[in-house]
Amino acid sequence: MIKVPKKNIVCMLFASLLLARAEDEHVHTADDGHVHSTELDELEHFVITGSKQQELLSDALVRTQVIDRTLIDDSQARTLAEIIEYTPGLRLDNACGNCNQMNLQMLGLPQPYISILNDGMPNFSSLASVYGIEQIPTGMIDQIEIVKGGGSVLYGPGAVAGVINLIPRNPDVTGHQFSSRVESFSGDSFGHGPGYNFFALGDWVSDDSKLKLTGFANYDYLPPIDINKDGFTNISERKLGAMGLRSLWAPTERSQFVFDYMFTREERRGGDAGDAFDRPPNMSLICEAADTDRHVFTTKWLADHNEKLSTSMAYSYARTDRDSYYGGIVALGSPDPDSPYYNPDWTPDLGFGTTENHLHFVDVTANYEFSDTSILTVGAQYSYETLTDEHASVDRNLDETYTDFGILAQHRWDVSDAWTLEYGARVDWHSEINDPIFSPRAAVMYKANDNFRIRSSVSTGFRAPQVFDEDLHIATVGGDLEVIYQDENLKEESATTISIAPEWKIDDNWKLEMNAFYTWLDDTFVLEPLSETDDRVEFLRTNGESSTIGGVEFNLGYYADIWRVEFSWIQQKLQYENPQLVLGDDTLVDPLDNPIYSSNYLKTPESLGQIKFNYSHDWFDVFVALKATGPMDVPHIISDPNTGDLVRNELKRTDWFFDVDLGLSKEFIIANQYPLTVNTGVKNVFNQFQSDLDSGQYRDPGYTYGPAFPRRFYLGGTIEF
Repeated sequence: MIKVPKKNIVCMLFASLLLARAEDEHVHTADDGHVHSTELDELEHFVITGSKQQELLSDALVRTQVIDRTLIDDSQARTLAEIIEYTPGLRLDNACGNCNQMNLQMLGLPQPYISILNDGMPNFSSLASVYGIEQIPTGMIDQIEIVKGGGSVLYGPGAVAGVINLIPRNPDVTGHQFSSRVESFSGDSFGHGPGYNFFALGDWVSDDSKLKLTGFANYDYLPPIDINKDGFTNISERKLGAMGLRSLWAPTERSQFVFDYMFTREERRGGDAGDAFDRPPNMSLICEAADTDRHVFTTKWLADHNEKLSTSMAYSYARTDRDSYYGGIVALGSPDPDSPYYNPDWTPDLGFGTTENHLHFVDVTANYEFSDTSILTVGAQYSYETLTDEHASVDRNLDETYTDFGILAQHRWDVSDAWTLEYGARVDWHSEINDPIFSPRAAVMYKANDNFRIRSSVSTGFRAPQVFDEDLHIATVGGDLEVIYQDENLKEESATTISIAPEWKIDDNWKLEMNAFYTWLDDTFVLEPLSETDDRVEFLRTNGESSTIGGVEFNLGYYADIWRVEFSWIQQKLQYENPQLVLGDDTLVDPLDNPIYSSNYLKTPESLGQIKFNYSHDWFDVFVALKATGPMDVPHIISDPNTGDLVRNELKRTDWFFDVDLGLSKEFIIANQYPLTVNTGVKNVFNQFQSDLDSGQYRDPGYTYGPAFPRRFYLGGTIEF
């Protein structure tokens, strides 16, 4: 029996009435390297993510937002985690005060609901997601395409909140590039110096442009920072090395072969500050450390067989290996009999763990154009993933295998000059779900004229009951390890999202658009307190009741010859059907472990705003971004600072944060032919950072909110030759 989420049928009936649009968030760069935007039409991009068909952004039925290379350069973003925050409605959440595990939020939903693609391939596994969004350097990214709303029809399980597709660079000419940067953070780095980054890239294009090769190497260092001077890090140390090769070969005018390989290695450590970094992790009071190696290999064959038929066949393989340590003397004890933390069962390997993850993905897609007004897309996808994880300190020994096979069909129909309709469905057979999952989607666009259009979509998605990135991270709370287990009877979570978004090009300079969205989640995954022992706090992932996400997004932009300003605001509400137990013991056996209930999604602001300003001149270029983050509910476990004994649980309502970034850049020509761009600036100008950080070895590392980094100054340069 095929399972159809109960709201899908209802939403499909509304598909013909709802409308959505594609938004562009980008700039046009002329040959002189400066931004010129006298006409909004000049800001056009080609996109592919929303429908698996390359098309102009203005023609896309599914609402798509674009971050292009110019914005990446203007903002001086080092990693995917940094650049993605400049998209309205996307937010970076610091999940842990020890290791600084960063998670994305989209439509208010956390990262496990988001599918991150590399050139259309979902090779970002659950293990890779733990620290992975900071392990993707921006140097090889040409543009980023963001589609909000259920994307399971095209990309399978996990694409519930939406899809982020990283489009690699496609060089036109042979050339080379080298850049470097140094940055200084507010806070005490206890002698570890400033942060720095080096990036080198080389492009080679054959005379007939049929063969293109790109190689790159990157090294990025972030020093450990103690902000509140309690002897423990608030910003973990990160050493990231990356290298890769990309080749594109077009043997004919109608075919192309693509090969990609990237290797990254990150060493991350947080916890004790000072000379603790000179000792092994298990000799620290608190320590979270992880060494992660990741290999990603992709090969793809694209062919236009004739004027009507085109096909794509692709295979990707991603391997992630992690050696980690979670704990410290406070949590796991000491072998020293004179230590107040003496543990007679202590062993040298206690707290250390290994995790290995292999992900294979195969994608076959065909587009057939019946006529100028009718296109059919069909495809099949297969994923095979293995995950092994061993952490004896929490009695965890995972050996999991997940498979998913999906087939899809989608039809696009230009009904008239004004109306375009796209509808499709997918069926998945997942190894963790007994019955096939049916995922429909529909989108329709009404184009009144070249200046006004309305787009809307109804989309569905699901999350399979498998191990997620949060489960592979172990925190230290009040001196105890915090671990998440899966309910043996956990079943899939299904979602339906509807959106409607009008767009109005008021004139050659002004552009206005809005987007209203609403999502139903059935069998929502929730974490419930399970038990607390002498050395660990346990949570159980289980199915809660249904929940809803609703909101409105507003965007207004003004584009002039040498400057532009873009304003966005999102108001959203995420609620469970009934209050959920998020902390404490509801049996009231322990009066100190008071239960905390909430109907709201935690660590999710209801208000998000942005203003981005760009000014381009022969003398210098200016980039200014203001990010406003509204209040949110954050759980807090309060422990005695001297003994680690539980004092109470609370739910904190945070204040507003206003985070301002400022950047200046100037281009020089060296030896009359080599462009050199010098850039400098300040991120988080007013040092908007959490003011009530927990202190000491018994702190709650999950009690974090606000901007991910304190104020930092940077100076760098890029030369092309």
